Amino acid sequence: MNSSHINKILTAACIAASALAVTACSDGFFDRYPSDSMQMETYLTNDSEAENILLDAYYYLRTVQEDVIMVNGLCTDEAYDYKKNNQADYISLNEGTWDATSATIDAIWANCYSMINRCNSVLDKIGNVSEKNRKQYEGEACMLRAYAYFTLVRLFGPVPLTEHVVDDYSDLYNYGRSPEKDVYALIGNDLGKAAVCLPPHYSEAGKAGRATSTAAKVMMADTHMTLGDFGAARKVLEEVIGYAKANPASLGLLDDYASVFDSQNPVNKEIIFVAQFNNGATVVANYLMKRCIPAVSPNDQPAYTLPDGTASTILTTQGVGCLLMTWDLYNRLRSNPTDKRYSQMVYDRLYDASQGTSRQTEEVDVNDNGDAFTPATLKYFDMHNQGLKTCASGCDDIIYRYADVLLMYAECLNETNATAEAKKYLDAVRHRAGLAGTQVTSQSEMRLAIEDERLLELCFEGHRWYDLNRTGRINKVMTAHFNHRVKGLSAPLQANNNGMAVTDCNDASGRPLEWRWNDSDGRILFPIPYSQLQLSGGWKQNPGY
Repeated sequence: MNSSHINKILTAACIAASALAVTACSDGFFDRYPSDSMQMETYLTNDSEAENILLDAYYYLRTVQEDVIMVNGLCTDEAYDYKKNNQADYISLNEGTWDATSATIDAIWANCYSMINRCNSVLDKIGNVSEKNRKQYEGEACMLRAYAYFTLVRLFGPVPLTEHVVDDYSDLYNYGRSPEKDVYALIGNDLGKAAVCLPPHYSEAGKAGRATSTAAKVMMADTHMTLGDFGAARKVLEEVIGYAKANPASLGLLDDYASVFDSQNPVNKEIIFVAQFNNGATVVANYLMKRCIPAVSPNDQPAYTLPDGTASTILTTQGVGCLLMTWDLYNRLRSNPTDKRYSQMVYDRLYDASQGTSRQTEEVDVNDNGDAFTPATLKYFDMHNQGLKTCASGCDDIIYRYADVLLMYAECLNETNATAEAKKYLDAVRHRAGLAGTQVTSQSEMRLAIEDERLLELCFEGHRWYDLNRTGRINKVMTAHFNHRVKGLSAPLQANNNGMAVTDCNDASGRPLEWRWNDSDGRILFPIPYSQLQLSGGWKQNPGY
């Protein structure tokens, strides 16, 4: 990756200006763009400069996590892209036809390494930081670097590994692709340091959203689970759960599911690690809201109906419509009328201003333009700033939360032959959602029950692709999804409009879509971006591309 390529993904703000514009612990701590240049020989000589470099790393945390959420949704049975904006990259992800030219995949790679380089710069110069802040900054840099490498190794397998600043990005490729065991070793070391250096929780104003030792431990457990070491993951998660029991005001489940995603209640006690946006952000805002609103152009320009029955001020014409809920997922959430995850966090009714009424999306015809009104998630819908013309949201991208911890722990218990005990932690999540406890008893049944609960509880939060790859079930689940998708996706809509088909059922030539890896076993890796292969001069591409 050469310097010009990197500069394309950075903004024009200069580091000197950033230093003047940003102050630690302010309300706008995360509301900034990264710098476009760093003079490594002369920069990072004091605490203020180290803080600014860390802010750059947090910026990339947001950009990477947004793309991670898109990939985990569009590449699995969570989400549909209905092609209304002709965004070829998102369509290819959703149809399973992506390749090494994917812009989203390239962006994850590039932004992860930009994040790593910022963290490396802090760690290289940590001796220039005051004793007061040294442990804090070292812990944050280690945590953020671990996140970037964990993202890379899960998506791409072996990747270049560097623990020091790379001034010329093209030099990165002299490192080659390091074995996965070496990448995981660095991740483990970084998370171990972060767990020691960082506090488990912040009580100081303005520090919410920064890395903690609790977040480091949860990610450490996630790495153990990814590697199949459920015993080690279980021990780490027991520490986290023990802390929650001892500190219920700082960590635990919220009573109200919808409150977890409230932009005016960010980094609440359920949140463990988050890519944070500001409510009403002026510089950096969350555009996942826009992507979760269908892009349609009917004459009456309907709005979605909010859970309280009122009409939203956001019209369907303002959306991008590339991260919409699959009918399979929607029907599963809707199947239980007591499930708060459906009633509180799914928007599936359109408000017709001309009639003053709302209709459920499955009752709405495919219109003359071939647009389909489909259900979507409310997790990124900023209820307090919904009138923003750009549909920019202040809602955060959650990476880990306590409900995830309980489900992870249930999985670890089940995989270490403690199935009866696992039920307790699975049911804690189910009960908060308004559901009765699970009735499964065998290890194999519990395994599938946990998988299902993770889909319903954590959908659109960036877990599904990782989960299915970890359990080895991605090909089985996705083959079944594509088979059902072709046959039954638009049945309710077709019945209302004389058989008009939703365009998402078929490829561009009209052929039924198929899951491309339906005859393969094991996990699936994404391709090394084509631009990086050209620079590397000899790297072997991942299988299947």
